[in-house]
Amino acid sequence: MINFAHRGASNDYPENTILSLKEGIKSGANGLEIDVHKSKDNKLVVIHDEDVERTFIGRGLVKDFTLKELKELKSRKKLFRDNKECHIPTLEEVLDLIKDKDILLNIELKTDVIRYEGIEEDVVNLIKKYKIQDKIILSSFNHESIKKVKLISNIKTGMLYEKPIENVAEYAKALGVEYIHPDLRLVNEELIKEAHKNNLKVNIFTVNNPIYMRMCIANKVDGVFTDYPELLNEILTK
Repeated sequence: MINFAHRGASNDYPENTILSLKEGIKSGANGLEIDVHKSKDNKLVVIHDEDVERTFIGRGLVKDFTLKELKELKSRKKLFRDNKECHIPTLEEVLDLIKDKDILLNIELKTDVIRYEGIEEDVVNLIKKYKIQDKIILSSFNHESIKKVKLISNIKTGMLYEKPIENVAEYAKALGVEYIHPDLRLVNEELIKEAHKNNLKVNIFTVNNPIYMRMCIANKVDGVFTDYPELLNEILTK
């Protein structure tokens, strides 16, 4: 099972930062999950929210800041405010981090609220530049983004969803994805079996309770997104 450190080791370190990702790898995760937006000057940046205010000292939409301005923002977590690895990273910095490691990287395209022109092409082209297509899953709640990725690449894709979808396996197959990424609350044994019967892999978000971690393992889930990768690694290795 893939242990995806969700935004890195985000329970202990500032999420979606280089430090959090490095610590996720140290904790035993064999997968990382990040979120990608675009800056005002068209740079691919790694941050979850459309607005910077929750995680950084500042206010405003990511798309309204230049990369230089985003890089100047300090973490909202006091202990990490002056840590050079706790600024907003670029996607390129993350790819540099994982390119030589045995890590599966899930990149969520944050296109479900704001439409970033050409973000799918830009992400795909950067991945191709690094020649690491086989180490990447591109996912999104916006399934139109997934369709765009499929038109321009053979990179594996994951369909994120947090509301029930009727005949989800058939829907996913029609979309052309290799993975379904359901909210934990939507998952049961039947869903996992149906997905596997249709050659779809199942990665579940966000699994932080050890009871649910063990249930996922018992039901042969393919991957789990967790804020506690060290805990999941302990359970997996026992």
